Amino acid sequence: MNMEEKHSMEEKHSKESLIRTLETASANQTDIYYGLYEDYFEKGDEPEKALQVIIEYAGSIGDVEDNNPLKITKQEENRISSVYEGIIYGVVERITEMNLPQEDFYKKLYAALFHSDNEFFPQAKNEKVVTLKILAERMLAIPYYQIIETEKISREEFTEGITDIQPSLREAFYMLNRQFATTPEEGAQIVRIADSISDKRQQIIFWTVIINNLRNSNEKEKV
Repeated sequence: MNMEEKHSMEEKHSKESLIRTLETASANQTDIYYGLYEDYFEKGDEPEKALQVIIEYAGSIGDVEDNNPLKITKQEENRISSVYEGIIYGVVERITEMNLPQEDFYKKLYAALFHSDNEFFPQAKNEKVVTLKILAERMLAIPYYQIIETEKISREEFTEGITDIQPSLREAFYMLNRQFATTPEEGAQIVRIADSISDKRQQIIFWTVIINNLRNSNEKEKV
């Protein structure tokens, strides 16, 4: 086994170990993040990759009903959150706008929030633990995915395209207003209609109209 293969194997085992920890940890959430910070940020060899795994973990971490942290008091956590949450949000938004590859995004995020000498960013251990929790639990902009460049469609092309696919759009809106036994059945009908459009650019226009319609419907429900 060469050095590259050995490194890849160690990285895989480290990631699997971290995921097992996330899956099995059952204590207070803040205490778990405290332990994760110690084990994978202070002592770990690749904290940026650990940060990515923690943020991308889809399950709930720890016992959300346990309100008795042992490491950081609720009062202290609330104080830290009030000071840094806005800064954390701003940093995530700014780095997201750079549209970096995934690995570079998490490297830059780690450097900015966990390895900065700037006094305006988290410095103390407790501050960094709470920062990790905020990133994992509250930031809607992450997990992060890079936007891949695709075909550009001008306003004129979009308007013309909508006219060309009106029959498909009418059928799709009809299906969206029908009552199906399950949501996947409804989704399958929309996919079927989209697949019947042979031109890729017209497919993009079709999905744009459908997505905007669903977003508008969702906004009306919130009012």
